[in-house]
Amino acid sequence: MATTDVKNTVPHMDMDRGGAFDFSNCIRNQAMCKMGAKAPRLTSTGTTIVAVAYKGGLVMGADSRATAGNIIADKHCEKVHKLTESIYACGAGTAADLDQVTKMLSGNLRLLELNTGRKARVITALRQAKQHLFNYQGYIGAYLLIGGVDPTGPHLYMCSANGTTMAFPFTAQGSGSYAAITILERDFKTDMTKEEAEKLVQRALEAGMHGDNASGNSLNLVIIEPNETVFKGPIVPEFCKRPEPNDLSYKFQTGATKVLKHKTYKYDVVESMDISH
Repeated sequence: MATTDVKNTVPHMDMDRGGAFDFSNCIRNQAMCKMGAKAPRLTSTGTTIVAVAYKGGLVMGADSRATAGNIIADKHCEKVHKLTESIYACGAGTAADLDQVTKMLSGNLRLLELNTGRKARVITALRQAKQHLFNYQGYIGAYLLIGGVDPTGPHLYMCSANGTTMAFPFTAQGSGSYAAITILERDFKTDMTKEEAEKLVQRALEAGMHGDNASGNSLNLVIIEPNETVFKGPIVPEFCKRPEPNDLSYKFQTGATKVLKHKTYKYDVVESMDISH
């Protein structure tokens, strides 16, 4: 289809480039669809992962629900992955891809530490992850929050499935991140204490789990400091606990069920020790 034909078929739209949102690419997207280009397929990561940096350390956390479409496939999925003793990654996206990518990063970083005799730095883990994911152009569904503490201090990075990376003092990813980020933006402050950062991450995770059907069940936290790393979990929020026991009693009184029909069978019991036939 010629470009002039596309202009005639795509409706004219007046766009305002100011304000909070920019819709200037709508005409371009419509024209590309008219020319036969396939629009990208939108997918839901079905996760809530949160990380916050504080003075001298980092707190990261994730929920534990894994979904297959609208079905809860796993209630105890581990989304906080250990890369080194002081570097961790929280993952959203395809569970199998996340397991394999984090295993690859963990192995590469361990070999680097053995070869150099030094602790791996957080930016090294980020560089390896972004180059690997960029090579596959988003076909590996791994959305990572990579954070840790190295000799240069605490660091937190976001790495998208297509290799896009950014540094943040706090961030959230996954389908529950919209609710979680509101808590972070409201309550985050610089130079927080470890206790304040831990409570903030837990509140943000609970907000994401409460507002997103694809997140829930329980949450796990990891607190990374220069001299130690502490893993906490699983922590089950009150709204995730069942109000009644799992095993219900099904005992009915005699006569509760009406008998519609009686039938008697007569038979003889024959016992024999003869096994020759």
